[in-house]
Amino acid sequence: MELSLAEELLLLGLDAESGEIILSVSTALPYGVIGAILLELHFRKKIEIYNNSIKVLDPSKLGDDILDEVLELMNNHNKTEEAKYWIRTINSTIEDIIERLIVSLINKGILRKECKKILWIIPVERFPAKDVLPEVRTRLLIRSVVLENAEPDCRTKALLSLIKSTNLIDELFLKDERKQANNIINEYISADCIGNAILEINAEVSSIIASSVAGTVAAASVVGSF
Repeated sequence: MELSLAEELLLLGLDAESGEIILSVSTALPYGVIGAILLELHFRKKIEIYNNSIKVLDPSKLGDDILDEVLELMNNHNKTEEAKYWIRTINSTIEDIIERLIVSLINKGILRKECKKILWIIPVERFPAKDVLPEVRTRLLIRSVVLENAEPDCRTKALLSLIKSTNLIDELFLKDERKQANNIINEYISADCIGNAILEINAEVSSIIASSVAGTVAAASVVGSF
């Protein structure tokens, strides 16, 4: 069963046992997922990412609700924009991307839905793993590239860049592996072979996440001063 780049990234950011988004990546993950969607459209030759701008090449539908909605949004805009513009616009315009990806993974038999109550009153939904193999395969692939020098294809390089930008390295590697993981992934991100599209999307996702985290910290500081 083939997963989209966004679905693979989401599985890595979701705790398979508790069914919750891992707290340490909760701010970064939505932007990383949007970056994954844009790269997916690029790999499928629907858009071109060049010189930090995005242009629609083929607006025909793919049969994937989220990809098609993003592609339609971009095509209707009828103007070439920077990657940063589209990451922010998609995040603010298209609702419930994470939730819709979770539904897709439930429909594929990878996640299951659990309904619980906090203090026997407040209803909450959790999405633990039903089939752990897809996530395990992705984790093994990433570890084989980083720790065993396996040669990654373009999609794996894209996933590596998104893992870095969404702060998932600490979740995927043991403490004594993280320095090596950071170094190897940084080498791929900075290398010419990664491709301009991946490099540009990674840079914009990282920049937006940094701004978002800084804004959250600043707001918390203001609240804490009262």
